[in-house]
Amino acid sequence: MKICIISLNLASYFDATPRSKYGGAEVQAAFVARALEQAGQNVHLVVADLSSDHRLPYPTRNAFHSGEGAPVLRFFHPRMSGIFHALADVDADVYYQHCAGMVTGLTAHVARKRGRVFVYGAGSDTDFSFRNVLINGMRDRVIYYYGLRRAHGVVAQNQRQFQWGEKLLKSPVEMIPTGVLPAQPMIGERSGAILWAGGLRAVKRPDLFIELARRMPDREFVLVGGGTTTEPDYADAITKEAAGVANVRATGWLPHSGVIREIERASLVANTSSYEGFPNVYLEAWNHGVPVVSFNDVDGLLAHEQLGALCANLDEMEAAIRALFADRDRLDAMRERARRAVAERFSPAVLGPRYVQFFESLLGRR
Repeated sequence: MKICIISLNLASYFDATPRSKYGGAEVQAAFVARALEQAGQNVHLVVADLSSDHRLPYPTRNAFHSGEGAPVLRFFHPRMSGIFHALADVDADVYYQHCAGMVTGLTAHVARKRGRVFVYGAGSDTDFSFRNVLINGMRDRVIYYYGLRRAHGVVAQNQRQFQWGEKLLKSPVEMIPTGVLPAQPMIGERSGAILWAGGLRAVKRPDLFIELARRMPDREFVLVGGGTTTEPDYADAITKEAAGVANVRATGWLPHSGVIREIERASLVANTSSYEGFPNVYLEAWNHGVPVVSFNDVDGLLAHEQLGALCANLDEMEAAIRALFADRDRLDAMRERARRAVAERFSPAVLGPRYVQFFESLLGRR
């Protein structure tokens, strides 16, 4: 199959410089591309803001450059027109787009107009709620929902998404978890730090991580990530707050290799988000033998399979962290379970064929 993966910010993921700004959607798009390539498929990409000197590891079309066009009108040209042109130029059998946005609707429109298959990959658990989906602006929300309802198939990351998708949509829903590339051998020693990674957005609640650091001044806390275009003032406030806490080290945005270096040196990863789907940071942590403490579980991996600790509030999170550091044998057992789970269930070799089978089934239905 010729498969086109649409991820407008994906060029930043492959940009190994401090200016790289990407999130979980881009990490997962890169993983799916690798998994499909390893499964023998013909992978193409559609991105935005690709510089002339930047080469991605797959045939790539650049849809537009964000700085071009007049305010207001730039939504129609060059953005919408550029996406339409790039998708048509690829002329794929299957178009796959992950994470909610207006590009979901545009991709669905092009795929249906050309008689091709469009598959949407769910990101957050809020994706199946028009009211709660994490999209700013009614226009983009309406365009996204148009695309979701017209997808030929949907990939859900967890059981909650699978159930909501089946209830809401008429198209087939397949549960395929988030994946991660195999870890390279660790270089150096663990620092004993507790790490948080993500975009500095209110829904991620990095302020709770900073409060956790205040409660545990004897531990190092590492805040990885920076501001987004949608909440710059919030990000600035968090950065300023972090600078005032002696045991918090805020790195700002890092290239993917830099994020991985921080994770592999940490002892625990903390997640404080209000909502999640299947966070990439969980898998990257487990990939390197780092347990996760969080308010959000994924199909019982924390609560039942003990790859970390599920917490109801900040008091419980503090207690769980203190208990894990006090019991080295329990912490080591979690690390070993985490590595084994990733190798057996979340690798490209395991998940790539599942994507191929689902895509082929949708092509057969067409």
